[in-house]
Amino acid sequence: MNKLVIFSFIALLCSACEQATDMNAKNIKGYPFSLFEVQKYCTVKRQGDQYLAVSCELAKLKPVSNSCEGVMSAGLKDPKFFCTGGVWMLSDKCYVEMLNTTKGNVKCRK
Repeated sequence: MNKLVIFSFIALLCSACEQATDMNAKNIKGYPFSLFEVQKYCTVKRQGDQYLAVSCELAKLKPVSNSCEGVMSAGLKDPKFFCTGGVWMLSDKCYVEMLNTTKGNVKCRK
């Protein structure tokens, strides 16, 4: 019985380790933050007809707030997310998911 409990505990720990890497828990090269943190702490807010401003809660995510923005050219269906400067690679890995007409979340994939 004890062997079964120990085996189950080890299997549970291993599955937790695998899932931690699913959202790229490693920092983005050259920056003190990960894609997971961008997704968790950054949001977009509509400013005007088409422009979406990115804001992030953590100070270390300031490069994302300063270098990334969104544009709504096709309404709420397909907002575009793009970044310049050193965080340009987020343009390929992240996108905007609008929650309503004024705000949305930044979502990132592996």
